[in-house]
Amino acid sequence: MALPMRPPMRPLFQRGLSLIELMVAMAIGLVVSLAIFSVISVSEARKRNTTGANDMNQSGAFALYQLDQAIRSAGTGFSQQYTLTFGCAINAMRNGKSVIPPAALPSPFDGLVANIGGAFRMAPVIIGQDPKGKLSDTLIVMAGSAGYGEMPVESTSVPATSPSAQLHLLNTLSFSAGQQLLVAERPGLAALSPCLVESVDSTYAGPASSGVLPLGGTFYTAGTDKALTSYSSDSVALNLGGTPSFRLYGVGANNTLVGFDLLNGTVTATDQIADGVVEMQALYGVDKANNGNITWTAPTGSYAASALLDGSVNAGNLIASIKAIRIGMITRSAVEDKNAVSPPTLPAMFDGTAFSYAKTLTAAEQKFRYRVLDAAIPLRNALALSN
Repeated sequence: MALPMRPPMRPLFQRGLSLIELMVAMAIGLVVSLAIFSVISVSEARKRNTTGANDMNQSGAFALYQLDQAIRSAGTGFSQQYTLTFGCAINAMRNGKSVIPPAALPSPFDGLVANIGGAFRMAPVIIGQDPKGKLSDTLIVMAGSAGYGEMPVESTSVPATSPSAQLHLLNTLSFSAGQQLLVAERPGLAALSPCLVESVDSTYAGPASSGVLPLGGTFYTAGTDKALTSYSSDSVALNLGGTPSFRLYGVGANNTLVGFDLLNGTVTATDQIADGVVEMQALYGVDKANNGNITWTAPTGSYAASALLDGSVNAGNLIASIKAIRIGMITRSAVEDKNAVSPPTLPAMFDGTAFSYAKTLTAAEQKFRYRVLDAAIPLRNALALSN
């Protein structure tokens, strides 16, 4: 019996990759991946540098813009009467509590009161050098917002013996409910009397023939601070407008430019203005001869904050000779770079003056990128003064 025949065997075909082919493919893939990651790394580094530079430029420009706006308008409402106001110690009340002088100030302003001589006094701009040695100055900037001619309104009578919530003036035409006013005494031979910042009462309906201006808030009591009752018939009232600005500017924690509102701020909070600000320094532009020639002057000696704010008539004249403020600022990127900054010494701020300053970076600081900004800001109200 014949057996059935088997079908012919089909050849077996190899499937997949051999070990050699797999190793070659892996080697090619690693080379391509390395090239891609190198391109991405370089691109990311350049992007980080570009972004950091843009952030620094924007932060620095915004910080200088804010300072420029404040400093240019400094002294509005009281500069034209500087013989009455420049250097008078400020008393201010809000909700029955003392605002100026404050009970305490947040960092970085906590050492400022001692640095300026113990009292805040009326002045357009005062530079306070940091007593803690952080190489960052503090700016005290004051301005009203009334927009009037700054003519003082004369008092007509001495207030009653007991504290009285009203002023007796020649007229009350320039005042409205809710506005802030500055009560100043005529200066003596050696020093100015303290001045009072108060608000017009919300019940005030407009000018009255009697010349009586009702005031809001709670006054100081006699024997503790300057009381309204201690002002004579030689006192005057100046309109500071509805939103006067008495602000502090300085460099706080985490390289942040911060501000503080002396009239409305709380002792535990500051306003963040711009990030990435490492240092801020300032100079006075002084014109003692009133001839238009500015001399850049450091806030030391007779122009130290404590000297300018000693309450003397001479100090008031020195404040009136300040026509500009020069701000030097160093900003820094937020992210470290793998390459160190070279050279380690930054370009100088205040170049061309006797106070040129170039910061030298430590090894740790060289991992960041920096910008040095320098701006001269005129005091518009002071330029018109004949000190």
